[in-house]
Amino acid sequence: MNTLIRSLRSTLKISNVVVNNCTRNISTAPIYRSMWFATGNLDQIRPFNSRLAHSSVEKELQQFLDNEIKSEEQTSDKSHLPKTFEGFKVSADGAEVELTKETSDETIAIKFNINHSVTEEETDGVDKVALRSKPDFEIDITRGDVILGFNCSFANNFENTELDESNDEVFHIDEVTIYKNKYSDNKYALAGDTLDADLYDLLKTFLTEKGISNTFIENISDLSTQYEQKVYIKFLNDLRKFF
Repeated sequence: MNTLIRSLRSTLKISNVVVNNCTRNISTAPIYRSMWFATGNLDQIRPFNSRLAHSSVEKELQQFLDNEIKSEEQTSDKSHLPKTFEGFKVSADGAEVELTKETSDETIAIKFNINHSVTEEETDGVDKVALRSKPDFEIDITRGDVILGFNCSFANNFENTELDESNDEVFHIDEVTIYKNKYSDNKYALAGDTLDADLYDLLKTFLTEKGISNTFIENISDLSTQYEQKVYIKFLNDLRKFF
């Protein structure tokens, strides 16, 4: 009986060694080797190189960006954003542009952002469609600590045509408000489309007397279009460097 037990223990010990060795070999063997034995073809299970595929797309992006940059540079105005514009000082920070003019008793500031401001416009030239920037803009007229503020937008039918100063369709007053020091959401703001028609016209005339006429706003669109293209080209160059 003792001999039988010792024999069984010896057999179990040998079996455990075999099992352990097999387990260790399985756990340490690369997975592709098992697949190779199953398929007989190592090429079929070669690891997928995502970088190669990514580089292929990047090459196409680089080529496209090179062509787009070249095309835009051929049509862009080479001059820099002017430091002054029709009596206003001009400053820009990224997509934001501000024009300011100071007198002895007031400061006029016009602010706009070129993001999402470009629209297609029909033309009579060789190119049937041109891109033009028509950003919404704010006008703040400050006297002391009191600010008269206008939120304005370009009229939909404005197409860079010769304008009559009596035509008020170049831009609209969307909102007007007056407040002290700093605007907050609890300040009352009057929608332009609810303004009395006579008051609306008088406010437009008031802005014209401040130099913010139809022609001036048309020229603002020219300035914004020029600047937007420069920022767009810079964006394309930055994108090109990324790839």
